Amino acid sequence: MIASPPPPALLMTPAERRRWLLASWRYAVPALVSIWLLLLMLAPLPLVVPVMPHLGLMGVLAWAMLQPGLMPPWVAFFVGALADLLFGQPLGVNATLFALAASVMRLFERRVGRHGHGFDWAVAAAVMLGVTALTGPLMAVAGRPVPIEPMLWQWPASLMAWPLVVRFAAAIQRRLVASMPGWRHG
Repeated sequence: MIASPPPPALLMTPAERRRWLLASWRYAVPALVSIWLLLLMLAPLPLVVPVMPHLGLMGVLAWAMLQPGLMPPWVAFFVGALADLLFGQPLGVNATLFALAASVMRLFERRVGRHGHGFDWAVAAAVMLGVTALTGPLMAVAGRPVPIEPMLWQWPASLMAWPLVVRFAAAIQRRLVASMPGWRHG
């Protein structure tokens, strides 16, 4: 459950404003975790094959699944825009794809309801494959066509890393719920 909006800032005392800001920082956690995963993608890998799972996208998908109210498409759009800036891609490619992926994941969560981890993995695999398939045409429209082969290698790497990202996001969610009992599925 997301907290009700505060009264206008001008009607709050400075102490109330400070207390409200300190109590509401938790709502930024999904975006901050997804941004941290994006930054982790920039780390050098000691691998022969340059394959890095799309951790930022998986963070957005995991939070859209776990806390859909805290990862709306507009937040995913801004995380994707940051990914575009970090990776040197045309601005809007990842932003569009992240927002679309978060919308699809939220739609599945709303329509299907309770389900198991295997179903989540299959839905995430389909969404990540869709993002992989749309990246090439969007990059071509932006004037920077890319070969499909590196993106096809990224998809299985992302599938293998999905359980770790979901477990990481779920552990953070459990810690936040334990620290604030009124903070629930949004």
